[in-house]
Order: sequence, then C-alpha cells, then structure tokens
Amino acid sequence: MTGGSRERVMRAFRHQQPDRTPLFELFWPYHPIHWPICGRTVATDEELAWDALAEGISAQEMAEADAQAVFAISSYFELDMVHIPPIRPARLPRPHKLGRGRWLLDGKTFCLNERTKLVVLEHPAAEDADSLKTTEAERRAQIEGWQPEAQPVDTERPYALRRLQELAAADGRDWVYMGEVGAGTGVAFYPPFQLMWFAQEPELLRRWLAIQQTQAFAETERQMRWGCQVMVIGGDVSSDKGPFVSPRHYHEFILPVMQQHVRLIHRAGALAVYTSDGNHWPIRDDFFFNTGVDGYQEVDQAAGMTMERLNAEGIKERVCIIGNIDARHTLCLGTPDQVRGEVTRCLELGSRTPGGHILHTSHSVHEDVKSANYHAMIAAYRSYFGLPPLPSL
Repeated sequence: MTGGSRERVMRAFRHQQPDRTPLFELFWPYHPIHWPICGRTVATDEELAWDALAEGISAQEMAEADAQAVFAISSYFELDMVHIPPIRPARLPRPHKLGRGRWLLDGKTFCLNERTKLVVLEHPAAEDADSLKTTEAERRAQIEGWQPEAQPVDTERPYALRRLQELAAADGRDWVYMGEVGAGTGVAFYPPFQLMWFAQEPELLRRWLAIQQTQAFAETERQMRWGCQVMVIGGDVSSDKGPFVSPRHYHEFILPVMQQHVRLIHRAGALAVYTSDGNHWPIRDDFFFNTGVDGYQEVDQAAGMTMERLNAEGIKERVCIIGNIDARHTLCLGTPDQVRGEVTRCLELGSRTPGGHILHTSHSVHEDVKSANYHAMIAAYRSYFGLPPLPSL
C-alpha cells in the first residue's frame, strides 16, 4: 500500500490500515533538540529570543524564525502531522535587559534557568499560579459586563503558518496541519472559586462557558479556514486520580460544550481531537464516546491511560489514539534501550486493529525529555517499519 502523509493520517483517523503508523509530535519551541537540526535562533533558544525582544526584533522576523524552525525539525523527523507554529501577539513583549541571562518585564525579573535553558521568573511565588491570577470579583465583573457581539471573520493566515505551508509545499511535503483552540472546558485551570461554581452557582458557570464558547468557536472556524484539518480541543480535565469535577458535573456542564465544538468542526469537514492529561476512566463514555471526538491526544500512560487498557475498553475501535510513549518517566529518566522497547510494544498494540493509531509521546518533547531518548524513539519507529536511519547530525 502506498500513500503520503495526508493519506496516512486520514486512514488512521478512519480506522483503515495505513501503509505505516503515522508520526506526530509536539516540540517545545526552545528545547535543545532543535539546536543540531535548526541551529540556535530566536525561535529555538529562549535566551536569544529575550535578548532580541529587548533589542526590538520585529514580529515578522520572529514569525519567520518560527516557521523555519518548525519546518526544519518536522522535516528532519519526517512527521506526517504538524502542529501549527506559535501564534505570537501582534505587539511583542519588550523586556529590559539587566545583564547576561536577566531581564525585567512588567515589573518582574526573569532569568535563564541554566539546567533547562528556559527563561523563568527569578523569584517565583504562589501568586504566579494560573489559578490565582484572577479574583472571583474580576471574573464576575467580566461575566456581568459581557455583551454578545459578532466575532471577527478575518481569515488571513498568521505569517508563520503561511511561511511554513509555503516551505512545505516547495519541498513536496503533504503534511496534515493541526490547530488548537480551547473553549473553557479545561477545568484543571479553573481557579478554586470557579470549581465551587459547579455546585454553588451553576448559572454563573454556564454564562462564563457561553462567553468562552463564543470566542473559541470563532477562532476554531478561523484556524480551519487556514487549512487546519485537525483541531485539538478540550484541555486538561483530569488528574492522575481522576477528573477534577464529578462525572455528573462533567456530563452536565462540560460535555455539552464539547459536543457543540465537535459538531462545529465536523460541519467544516475537519477532525476533532480531545487533548487532556490524566485518568479519564471515571468519565469514559462521556469523554471518549459521547463527545463525538475523532482522536485522543496527551494519552497519559502514567495516569493509567495505557494502550493495553485503551484496546481492552474498546476505545481504539472508535477513537484514534495519538500516543503513547511515556513522556513522564521513560523519555525523561529511561535509557535509549528502554525507549526502543516501549516504542516496539506501542506499535504492536496499535496495530491490533487496523488503523486508529498515530505514534506520539504521551504529551510532548518538553524540558525534561532527553534528546537522545527522543532520537531513540524515532530510530525504533523507523527500524520497526524498515525505514532507513535518519541522517547523522
């Protein structure tokens, strides 16, 4: 059987046997895995990026670097599906450089973490937690003051995405592009007071979800017009021990938004992928089946979402599994040999029913994933399907 990337991915989503398991990955923009492939640029080295922002780099220069980096690493690893480049704000932040590896932005001091090579707050505090950045009074005022209005229908592609698509077309790459939009259903990021609304102020919660839905659905339509055939939706809803909200509250509040989001995507002829870490078994039917999603990403093996159980529970018969190489333990703490063994087992399990599987880490190539282990993962994938090794770096 022959077929390029697009056919390979689409056959997997249709649960048809592709010529080989498709390959997808999310690379954190500043992970050192980029450097031998893309060089150290403002798109791959965060210290260079912050220095460039302080010096006044233009938005177009940053976007060009983003496109070149995504193209280079996706081409090198021969991905079949590619997440669109970062959508940076039109007005870039302008930190003030304090010295090597230190900057001031919005009254806070940031510094370079020498271990991860990422820029972080110099003095992090609990106040910087996402769940504590908004007060209940502020969120109530936002809801009370919201007036429904027509959302913009601007279809102009971001420069970075347009350049990436141009580079891919010129090189003969028929990638499937993945967009991503949340609609307020990622309850893991709710402030504590908002979690209480499920029980204490359900109508207020519904109004907030309606606001998120209106904005998110307009953005979803925009990204699909850009050429995104796969849309990632949902957001984190569970921890290792299960959902952050009761199954009843998930069914009552979160499921209806997910269903509407999926219907919007399907009407446009695109595919919907639920992305969420955690253990979803207590909400299995709603999460996997009743939402109507086509795929499941961030398959959290360490939380019990294993390929073995996904197969046994019948998930894979109806939902394309995008995973599941452990990015919490194996890729961070394991050896290349352990990685290779896990890849082989994952591919074998993924082939037990035709299609329905796309190889991917259980989350992403994040700051703690060892570059050598990710290279071992790809080498094992290529060996499994009899593909030649990638060029040495």
